[in-house]
Amino acid sequence: MEQKWVAFIDSNRYRSFARGKLVSRIFKSNVYRSLNSYRRYAITNYKANRSKDLFQEIGSFCFFIGQTKSGCSMVGGLLDAHPNMIISDEVDVLQYVTAGFSREQLFHLLLHTSKREMMKGRVTARRLDPYSFLVPDQWQGRYSQLLTIGDSTAGISTQRLAKHPDLIEKLEMVMDGIPVKIIQVIRNPFDPISIMMIRGKRSFENALNHYFEDCETLGKLRRDLNHETLYSVRYEDFVSSPATILANLCVFLGVEATEDYLESCQRVMSDAPEQSRHLVEWESQWIAQVEAYIDRYDFLMGYSYLN
Repeated sequence: MEQKWVAFIDSNRYRSFARGKLVSRIFKSNVYRSLNSYRRYAITNYKANRSKDLFQEIGSFCFFIGQTKSGCSMVGGLLDAHPNMIISDEVDVLQYVTAGFSREQLFHLLLHTSKREMMKGRVTARRLDPYSFLVPDQWQGRYSQLLTIGDSTAGISTQRLAKHPDLIEKLEMVMDGIPVKIIQVIRNPFDPISIMMIRGKRSFENALNHYFEDCETLGKLRRDLNHETLYSVRYEDFVSSPATILANLCVFLGVEATEDYLESCQRVMSDAPEQSRHLVEWESQWIAQVEAYIDRYDFLMGYSYLN
């Protein structure tokens, strides 16, 4: 039954319906979001009370920071294929920390969403050029022994931390002794800015400001976090050497990466990083503006329009 429901809400017909002006307005309303949060609270609370020993072996909790369309869904999807990990996508876990969900409630929410993403084929970038990060014969949406759990939502997490810097401390309190691990995926700024202009129909100035406002938040977070808590990876490096970086991420998250797992993940990767910047006609003054901003942030050093 759930498979049929997931297929329905993942269909083009439903997506077209959900993007309608009236329906979209309802889905984005505070009333709808509050009701949905209450519904999820009740469901996860029920599950947490029924299965109190399900998550006893978890040794780390993981969430992502960064910008939208920087490759977090890709990295998260491949981590989710590991037999000892559940990494969901687009849960926006920090909002549920604010809403008062318990640790076990968060875990149930992430586990449920990971299963649903697997049913949908771990497809990302649906409104541009859809691409699946489904890894055949691996463990997406399920596990053999659950040691790490988390969520790959990055852009919204960054924006929430900009408004509420104490959210990491609150999350650590909710985790109650389980280490919190943070992954930052960094991508050439010209690509996510281009996607914001296309997908979000933003002006160049609006997309530029939105992107570099997030960079200010990320710069502050990086100064406050140590290497035991934060792992940074460049999207371009990940695409070029997925097995190597996945192995390093597994060490960071406290799990072992087998050759079978790494080889399976590598087989679903593209041969070269996607350069979305070429979907936009970049004016010379736009390029100069972005490259001037790049020099302000150490984690963007080396990026330019040409590389």
